[in-house]
Amino acid sequence: ADKGSKLPESKREKEELKGKEAYDRGDYEEAVKNWMASLRSVKYLLDKKLYAHNAEHQKQVENMDLRFNLNLAQAHLKLRDFSKAIEFADNALRRDPSSSKALYRKSVALFETMDYSQAAQQLQKLLELDPENLAAKDLLQKAKRNEARGELRARRMSQRIFGTPGRQADAGIFSNIVGRIRHICCRRANARQD
Repeated sequence: ADKGSKLPESKREKEELKGKEAYDRGDYEEAVKNWMASLRSVKYLLDKKLYAHNAEHQKQVENMDLRFNLNLAQAHLKLRDFSKAIEFADNALRRDPSSSKALYRKSVALFETMDYSQAAQQLQKLLELDPENLAAKDLLQKAKRNEARGELRARRMSQRIFGTPGRQADAGIFSNIVGRIRHICCRRANARQD
């Protein structure tokens, strides 16, 4: 490769190392900044198809894309910016749909936004790939328990609001509304943190 293509790689490596060092010392915002710079370099390589002629190099660049998206998902979890964590986990899953780290990080973010059913779905996918993953099993159990509690609360509220037990369909609608309100509230809380 010519010097022009080595420069971004060298810069990318420095940014990646700075990001890891920042993450290790708990400076997640600095880690995000550095990993985003690295990801932009990788995106440039992918968009320009600079290594399309060399399958081995192309695969290395794709693996870097996956790694930076995983790192960014984890850093955003630490920053409690769950929508960004989901976004980067989804990017990683587009690159590798069987990435257990991406599935788990997305599940954690969904769980934290109280989207327990979606978290459970992602965890089920993860456990199909890695049936012995104890962290996923534990989080799945918590997600199912919290989802059941939420449904029970919604039914009770619905009965109080609508009065008659014969209006069970209303409880499902009410449960849906409560879930959406939770999701909106969590997004607003994350936006205020920015």
